[in-house]
Amino acid sequence: RRCADALVTLSEQALDRGDLPTVAGERPHVTVTIGLNDLRDGTGHGTLNTGTPISPETARRIACDATIIPIVLGSEGEPLDVGRATRTIPPGIRRAVVSRDVGCVHLDCDAPAPRCETHHVRHWANGGPTALNNLVLLCPRHHWTIHHDQWQIVFKEGIPHVIPPPLLDPEQRPRRNTRHHLPTRPSG
Repeated sequence: RRCADALVTLSEQALDRGDLPTVAGERPHVTVTIGLNDLRDGTGHGTLNTGTPISPETARRIACDATIIPIVLGSEGEPLDVGRATRTIPPGIRRAVVSRDVGCVHLDCDAPAPRCETHHVRHWANGGPTALNNLVLLCPRHHWTIHHDQWQIVFKEGIPHVIPPPLLDPEQRPRRNTRHHLPTRPSG
């Protein structure tokens, strides 16, 4: 898993630099077909263009920092409309997130911003906006953890904090990763 994560990170960095050829120089395309209600409710399943079924959580993780092309299907599954691709996280907003977070916001993680993905705290499928107060940086490992292991992210005074699952912290106290920043101090 670590080797695969490293390969993905290296590939993403090469694609994000912007100096690759214009043909075949964009991120790989993955087609996921899933009903909007299944995506919102976390029920049912989606399918990749290979026919492989995936969970709604996996579809959400794939869509966190992706170009989204909505396709409206008719009652027989026929495409009725194909929307335009729009970048989920515009470069200016990503720069603002990087300026605030510096690196992965998960506890004690020292991954710098270039190794991180931008994550919607309130998922876009649930109406979460692509805005600074709804986005955080997470390294691939912690991005997976947030989607699968009951960790939560909240903002306190505009700063992201993580809340461990009840098994790790029964009191569910928000905590800040201080590897990239000094802890906030009470004023006064």
